[in-house]
Amino acid sequence: MCPVQVDPYSDEFQQSPFAAYAELRATAPVYQVPDHGFYMVTTHALVREVLHDPVTYANSVTSARRTEPPPEIAGQIAAIRAQGFAYQSALGLSDPPRHTRYRKLVQRAFIPRALAWMDPIISGASRELVAALPAPGTVDIVRALAWPVPVYAISRILGLPDSWHDDIGRWSDAATASLGAQPLAPERWLQNERDMIEYQHRISAELDERRAAPRDDMLSVLVQPDPDEGALTNAELVWFIRELMVAGNETTTKLITDMVLRLSDQPEQWRRLHADPARATVMVEEGLRLASPAQGMFRRVTQPVTLGGVPLPEGAVVFLSFISANRDEAVFESPDEFNPDRPHVRHHLSFGQGIHACLGNVLARMEATTALGELAQRVDRLEVVDPAAVRYLPSFFLRGITELPVRVYPRQS
Repeated sequence: MCPVQVDPYSDEFQQSPFAAYAELRATAPVYQVPDHGFYMVTTHALVREVLHDPVTYANSVTSARRTEPPPEIAGQIAAIRAQGFAYQSALGLSDPPRHTRYRKLVQRAFIPRALAWMDPIISGASRELVAALPAPGTVDIVRALAWPVPVYAISRILGLPDSWHDDIGRWSDAATASLGAQPLAPERWLQNERDMIEYQHRISAELDERRAAPRDDMLSVLVQPDPDEGALTNAELVWFIRELMVAGNETTTKLITDMVLRLSDQPEQWRRLHADPARATVMVEEGLRLASPAQGMFRRVTQPVTLGGVPLPEGAVVFLSFISANRDEAVFESPDEFNPDRPHVRHHLSFGQGIHACLGNVLARMEATTALGELAQRVDRLEVVDPAAVRYLPSFFLRGITELPVRVYPRQS
């Protein structure tokens, strides 16, 4: 029996889950959440075990990931959804062969060689955004830098106009609002559904345009028929693109913001980065470990199995806690400390592993490394205005700071 009771939907847990996760790793590494039924897997070894067994632990999970809308607005939600395309699983909730087909479509675009063309674009955007910071002055670093960099990048990859940037942010928020979250207010639910229908209609129109007149962008690649399996329909692609769009900006925004918070009270790390810009690479890896913006992933048990000494029935749902595995004392010495020079700094699980590992990991690393490097070269330091007021999203699935006002001190030439 686990001596601690953990409610991942509580505000206390969502704002600071680390003590509870440490207790679970020590006493109940496979923990069944009371009243919700799913199991939290919290040690590095057990999370890896599940990630590398996609047959026993399937990726197609629909339950537990999201909170449900209030029953009194079910009819209104159904009416809104009827205006768009019925839900279809994409990469994030599918298994082979469907998963293989989707991944094949985009994986070539996300390897380092293929992304090399994005490097000067991301560098230019980061340089422009950093130069625009009020120095000296105060600014919300989320809106001023952490959010625009990845949104700009994923827009360029997909081939969407710059005028869509704010819409992409709004659509991403709508798509993720109920992930591992406390129940939303009815009007928020309805607005999210309206935003998703707006997204579907506008992306569908873009896809029709690409079929008629292809361009040099990802949307044009996605509408091309596969020689063996034919073309994907708009009904399939709107859900697939939504996943690419959300994954392409949500987690990187949260990573950059978390690193600014972490480095704001570590002036020595900031000075070392300024003296050696190449350190941004290992600093981002350590930032990924500690921030774990995607706190974990769900899996569904396909056959009776024992995991960490706990028998799991067929159909059980497990939540693989990357954020807990990344602070496992058995793998990382002094796991709560920010130490970019630690051995095996890339042994974190923030991008998952196995066949479902995050496709966008190279792009996310490029964006965060570039933004951090530009900051260190042009800003002497960033001082968080009120560290005690920092709040994280109300979710145990995505972890991110909602806003971060900082004082900017310019580097003297």
